[in-house]
Amino acid sequence: MLKYDTRGERVKEGAARGGSALLVAIWTIALLAMLVMTFTFDIFLETKLTTYARNRRQAEFLALSGLEMAQMLLDRQRGVSGNETEEATAEDKWYTAALELSRGKATTVSEELGEGEIRLTITPEPGKRNVNKLTDEDWERILLTGGIPEEYWPELIDCFNDWVDTDSLPRTDGAETEDYYSTLDKPYRARNGPLDTVRELLLVKGFNEAVLSGGVLNPDLPKDQQITVSGIQDMLTTYGDGKVNVNTAERRVLMTLPDVDDLVADAIIEERTVGIADSNDSSFKDEGDFMNRMRIAGLSASVQSLVTTRSNFFRITATGLYGPVSRTIRAIVHYDGQRWSVLQWREEP
Repeated sequence: MLKYDTRGERVKEGAARGGSALLVAIWTIALLAMLVMTFTFDIFLETKLTTYARNRRQAEFLALSGLEMAQMLLDRQRGVSGNETEEATAEDKWYTAALELSRGKATTVSEELGEGEIRLTITPEPGKRNVNKLTDEDWERILLTGGIPEEYWPELIDCFNDWVDTDSLPRTDGAETEDYYSTLDKPYRARNGPLDTVRELLLVKGFNEAVLSGGVLNPDLPKDQQITVSGIQDMLTTYGDGKVNVNTAERRVLMTLPDVDDLVADAIIEERTVGIADSNDSSFKDEGDFMNRMRIAGLSASVQSLVTTRSNFFRITATGLYGPVSRTIRAIVHYDGQRWSVLQWREEP
């Protein structure tokens, strides 16, 4: 059979076969190149994943080591007093952190291990108010500090009290299972007991994300009628005996105590921090010391029964970093001086 080129001229049979072979060779080379690229990409991806998995595991081990470090520091705090000589503590890298914990304060440490790093924060949990121990007056001060308008208070307080009490009788502005929670599209029952977590408040009538975390309280209204609040979640916990650790509580938490406004809260913080620059211990030694040193603020005697300077519950954040990867463990632990018990545990990437 005769073959012709694009100009209509006759092509020799050998030349036609040579052209076909060249095309086959080109396609073969192209396919082989694609296969090589695919294999190369797969190897690259597997290497990346293997490296990430190895780094992630290393970061996880570092975070777990941070928990062990926290336990060591809580043990260590029992053996420090602040009266140790400079020579005795010069080479003790854990001394400062243990001393801060012994004085009822929060502490933060960082430790490099090989190519990794541990970042650890230990905070006494009684620096917040135990939501299960609050009186109506406590709630009012917390809601005021959180910016919640006063007209919302009766429903929030009554509904909370109905949620945790053991009876089924709703308060004036409250809600119980039969009259409210069982009528919802997805019904559930009131707990009739103490909360396990602060976030459980979202199940209680009247409480929403804005009340807890801050934001627009009434987004359904026109913008000129919307109310923005700071929220209350940062002031609350479900651990401890209800007393506030005045050595570590933040300003907003201090303002939820009787007779403590923003000025008094600032005075408490200044009083407990003065002298740190020259290594003097300015933390409150005990409840009596707190009342004596803050007498000028006009605190009533009743405040003394609501505060403490020590803690058995601690919030621990341990982060392990290895290369570009980090792993964080957040835990609540109870430590009574002898036993260590983990009450809450959450791992984060």
